Amino acid sequence: LLALFAGSAHAEIASFRLPSPWSFECDKTNSSFRTSGHLIPARCVKVPSSSSEKVQGLQACKMTCGSKGTLWPTPTGQVQLSSDLVHFIPQDFRVVSVSAPSEDVSNMINQFADVFREYLYMMNPDYEGEYKNPFSETPFINGKTVQVSISVESEDLTLDTETDESYSISIQRMSANELSRNAQTDRCEGPKATQRLKSKGKAEEAPGIHITVS
Repeated sequence: LLALFAGSAHAEIASFRLPSPWSFECDKTNSSFRTSGHLIPARCVKVPSSSSEKVQGLQACKMTCGSKGTLWPTPTGQVQLSSDLVHFIPQDFRVVSVSAPSEDVSNMINQFADVFREYLYMMNPDYEGEYKNPFSETPFINGKTVQVSISVESEDLTLDTETDESYSISIQRMSANELSRNAQTDRCEGPKATQRLKSKGKAEEAPGIHITVS
């Protein structure tokens, strides 16, 4: 009887995470110079969340702290970095066009996009692998659509210490209708260009972001 009872019993454990009592703020006062002797233009410091104007984690702080945030490779040209962050979930990230000089380059770029998307999946503790999205279709956050257009000039697929890593990137806020038009009409340039559209159809219900990388 005891064995039967134990076999039929099911325990359910509910878990939740309390908000962190800490937040991080960007310190631009070079206060660390007094203790370390090194001049640091900006760094994120931990403060009680109760005294912070904007509660955020360390990584969020690093993305907007300093003149270049966490951009990598580190830009050598002019950079204009916003202090605002946009929240989105993996299904809202879409590569809408790839402009490349060859099919091999285009396939590599699309593979990189898939790897990045899986990195987003891996942030969810419920991710089980095989590119299965663990995020809910009805998240508790009001996310934005993020569209990416990528343009590559070189046909060289070699990745080594001599690889030219120069790039330019621009980020624009766009309305729902503008995002929809981009998803439907973006075309690759050049006779050898190939593309793979990942977003079509009706306009999104909310505005979002369009990123152009070249």
